[in-house]
Amino acid sequence: MLEKLQAEVEGQKIFYLQKGKQGPPIIFIHGVPTSSYQWLPVQNLVSSYVTTYNIDLIGMGRSSKPLTNWDYSFKNDAKIIAALMDKWGYEKMIVAGDDWGGGIALTFAALYPKRTDLLITIDPVAYHQWPVAEIEAIGRLSKIHDDVEFQKATLDFPSKISMVLREMVYKPGTLTSRDLVHYLEPFETVDYEKGGSLLNGDAGYGQLKFEGIKALAKRCASLDPNWMLKLDYSAITSPVQILWGENDVMMDPLARFQLKRDIINAPVRLQIVERAGHLCIVDRPGFIAESILDFITEYRGLQVLAQPYMGGLSEPEGTITKPYFDRNQE
Repeated sequence: MLEKLQAEVEGQKIFYLQKGKQGPPIIFIHGVPTSSYQWLPVQNLVSSYVTTYNIDLIGMGRSSKPLTNWDYSFKNDAKIIAALMDKWGYEKMIVAGDDWGGGIALTFAALYPKRTDLLITIDPVAYHQWPVAEIEAIGRLSKIHDDVEFQKATLDFPSKISMVLREMVYKPGTLTSRDLVHYLEPFETVDYEKGGSLLNGDAGYGQLKFEGIKALAKRCASLDPNWMLKLDYSAITSPVQILWGENDVMMDPLARFQLKRDIINAPVRLQIVERAGHLCIVDRPGFIAESILDFITEYRGLQVLAQPYMGGLSEPEGTITKPYFDRNQE
């Protein structure tokens, strides 16, 4: 059963989804501008075999959204993950991250090598190839301090987020408006059952959540390529799996070879995900789940899984996974 839980770390509440009680523990770290929903399909698929924790990063999803006195760096994110492991009672975990989360996972593995069982990074932000223009634009909103001007500047924010997300997937039809509701929830009200209209001002949907937008802008504005350019990749000692969308238009595909060159003290498996864009775990959740389980058993043995894995998760060619999200599985 999927549980919705919270943990408090350094005065901030971190929302997470927990599923599975047996097998090695794994933490899923999402990217920008998403939330734990990004990993939910994969989490549902692998939780019969491993113990899963799927977090909302601070400032995103349903976690706390500090606007002052908070460090949104990868280094601090890694520190928070270590603190979560302490709370959950684990000395080490499998660490899996996508996009921004992939960069955080790499940072964690370099700073806390003894606490990283295995490292899985998917289309990670790395080196000098980011921040991308779309994320820079969100970050610039943090420079608007007048509330009225900020509201004017963000009137079309949900539609811009929707366009960015649709650029990140392989096929535009992968994400419908219904799917996007889950991603937009931190930025606007989505209670359609309440009724009402925007014209009358009583709508349960479409009202902007400025705290969520401001927190995302803070995080995006904090991006510093030096976080990854100066990272000591040689400090990573756990086996590494790098998954890369064949049609990723956000990240330079050559970065995966640069990572393999720089991670000199651990085995590195490179794997291309066909028929996938930047958001591989949205395009091919079954393939990603199967790849993760195969990677785990390659280095930790078949016996570590809660039950034997016999295959069958990967999608047939031409499949668009639908429905992407089921509210009953939240």
